[in-house]
Amino acid sequence: MDSSIVYGKDYGPIHLCVCYPICDSYVGCHPGTTTPLGRPANKELRYWKKQAHEYFDHLWKTKKINGIYKKFIPDTSNRKKSYIWLSEQLGLPEERTHIGMFDVKTCKKVVEICKVYYNE
Repeated sequence: MDSSIVYGKDYGPIHLCVCYPICDSYVGCHPGTTTPLGRPANKELRYWKKQAHEYFDHLWKTKKINGIYKKFIPDTSNRKKSYIWLSEQLGLPEERTHIGMFDVKTCKKVVEICKVYYNE
């Protein structure tokens, strides 16, 4: 669907849940594609995904991850390294460690794990 249904402006395609707007669940797409960015999320899950990204993204954008996870991984970005570290913290396989795919409980756990490093 066109994202203007949700946002009032077109930001590209989105996937809406079949019971939208009752459940208020949707997910955006990767730029230039119709591939979803994650799983459809209602208002609560969208809130917790944003919180998880706030604390998690801070680790790789500020390069703090290099002081937290000192393992050298050749040809790996700080973002990828952060997801490898997070997968270990959550006990999940790397291929299943993406905030876009998490539920509320897992997003809250990400906040709890990463918040410790936010103000250091």
